[in-house]
Amino acid sequence: MKIELKNFITFSNYYLRLNFTEEEPELKLKQRFGRLKRLDFTTCHIFLLNIYHQYEEEKLTLEAFEQILCYLESYFVRRLFADVPTRSLGVVFNNLYNQVEKTNPSDLVNGLHSVLVKFDKNQRFPEDKEFSQAIINKSLYSRGSNDRVKLMLESLEVFLSREQVDPTNLNIEHIMPQSLTKEWELMLGESYTSVHKKCLHTLGNLTLTAYNPELFNKPFEEKSAHLQNNSNLALNKYYQQNKVTVWNEDTIKNRGEYLADIALKIWPR
Repeated sequence: MKIELKNFITFSNYYLRLNFTEEEPELKLKQRFGRLKRLDFTTCHIFLLNIYHQYEEEKLTLEAFEQILCYLESYFVRRLFADVPTRSLGVVFNNLYNQVEKTNPSDLVNGLHSVLVKFDKNQRFPEDKEFSQAIINKSLYSRGSNDRVKLMLESLEVFLSREQVDPTNLNIEHIMPQSLTKEWELMLGESYTSVHKKCLHTLGNLTLTAYNPELFNKPFEEKSAHLQNNSNLALNKYYQQNKVTVWNEDTIKNRGEYLADIALKIWPR
């Protein structure tokens, strides 16, 4: 009974750190746990309790723990973009630790990767082509997913920038605005209604800025000039670097392809 009580307390402490990241003393783990929380990906916690125990027992290095968290985040983000149903995740994570141990008990990182890439159908870990196409085409943004999308844009910014930018005062900005003006309708062409519906919430049309009220539904020329002149974000250098003078279905997809190439590196398979 004493052993059972001790184990209960031990695993309760792990659970506390996973869910209340301020309780985690290791900064790198705190950041990773925070990312999972912002993604609203807590289904994996049942698996991570066992991984945390291996780490606490010094059977798993910090670097290995980080790599495991990286694979889990990639697995979730790729599935999110590819619209893979989430109902199978409970089954996946209930059995995952046993599968990983059985696959490679001496190397949990490679064991996890081996198990994840072999999943198929609704448990699958989307491959690069499916992930890239989803980034280009998926309508990602909604009010309920605001912070999740912001985290993805922050991740892209960190990859692109040599300087650490504080994201606290940044918000998501739609380049093609949510409410079209006559200027925007002219720029988008005759099919402006369908283009607006198809591309508005895709990653290619989203960025981060501290100037939402100033930008609002201004014409593209004004928006791009404002972002170039007033933003330090690497994400917002794209328009100038690529000499983008119009913003329509083609240029939104071009930026989506550009961001997809980066996303493949941030969330590897």
